[in-house]
Amino acid sequence: MSNTEESSDRPVDDQKKPYEGHRRSNSYDRAISGENPKVHDSIVKNPSPACDRKSLETKQIDNDTYLIKWIEFNHEQVPILLQNLNGPCPLLAIANILLLRQRIRLNPNAGAISTERVIAMIAEYILQIDTTKYSNEYRANYEHNVAETLAVLPKFQTGLDFNLKFNGVDKFEYTKECIVFDLLDIQLYHGWVIDPQNNELQKIVNANGSSYNQLVEKMIQQRQSNNEELKQESYLIEQFLEENRSQLTHYGILQLNETMRDNQLAVFFRNNHFNTIWKNNKQLLLLVSDEGFANHKSIVFETLTDVDNDNSFTDGYGQNWQKPVSVDVSRDRDLAIAIHNEERRQYHEVQTRQQQQQRQPQERYSQEYYDERRSEKSKKKHRRPSHDKEHSGSCILS
Repeated sequence: MSNTEESSDRPVDDQKKPYEGHRRSNSYDRAISGENPKVHDSIVKNPSPACDRKSLETKQIDNDTYLIKWIEFNHEQVPILLQNLNGPCPLLAIANILLLRQRIRLNPNAGAISTERVIAMIAEYILQIDTTKYSNEYRANYEHNVAETLAVLPKFQTGLDFNLKFNGVDKFEYTKECIVFDLLDIQLYHGWVIDPQNNELQKIVNANGSSYNQLVEKMIQQRQSNNEELKQESYLIEQFLEENRSQLTHYGILQLNETMRDNQLAVFFRNNHFNTIWKNNKQLLLLVSDEGFANHKSIVFETLTDVDNDNSFTDGYGQNWQKPVSVDVSRDRDLAIAIHNEERRQYHEVQTRQQQQQRQPQERYSQEYYDERRSEKSKKKHRRPSHDKEHSGSCILS
């Protein structure tokens, strides 16, 4: 949802805009122009995000090239595109899903790719989809959708006008840009959902439409009403938007986990940014596509568990990433030498022990033989003939 252009001649960065990533209504434009300064002060605080088309034109950002990073995902080496100054826009998210699905492939030696080439590859993939098995009526409708897709696809490199609905993570106001997601079989999700237990706000949404634009229109119109009940409704809407400026609710995360299939890849919309999201083993993971992580091969995803961004990095399998411990080279060398010396000492001890064990039988045999011979000699020395005993006391004369 990119913002429409301001009528003011002030620089884009100096202009006040509503919540990041949402198309303004005429009523909202009137509100921020000064007709309702209280709404302006309480709701409009942040400038438009990087994907704002007017901002891109004003700053003349060069966003013609995406860097390529190779990661390990589902036991395969696959490439992903890294975001440039334009931020994580829908073209990047869609291209990364097709790359992770291996529907499109890149040259292994390429370090970067142009935006035009990415658009061409997606278009080529769409045109190669086989429709011969479908009926003539279906093919005619499909060909019409292909023509619409090829016409709007170049817009995906900047921003899109999406109007989300607060009654479901997959609920958006339908526009012709949605055809691209349908044609590529890619689901679009968001996490800005009202908890059904918020009965008062849920009643307001159900009675007056559930989209962002409708809710903002109602807030502005009823704020100046003389009816206290309508003013209270306006206050409740404003409070909800203010308390959930992150465009993500706890109930939204819960519903995302319940709605997404395990191992499903999809596009996640938040704050006018389009990220690639993957559900793995009941865990929601956002693809890390920032250029700052180009050299961190093991950082692939970031968990989506909390509205306050209390998340952690993971590898391509969803396992928590552990920061490598820096090692002192000199200490490492000394440790290696000490380990080597200890291993040599233990080796010599083992060798000595084995030699001793080999000598012990021989020494034992030699000692036993020596003792036996000595005993025999001693016996011979002190032993007398048997007839001496028989003729004791007699003298034989010849």
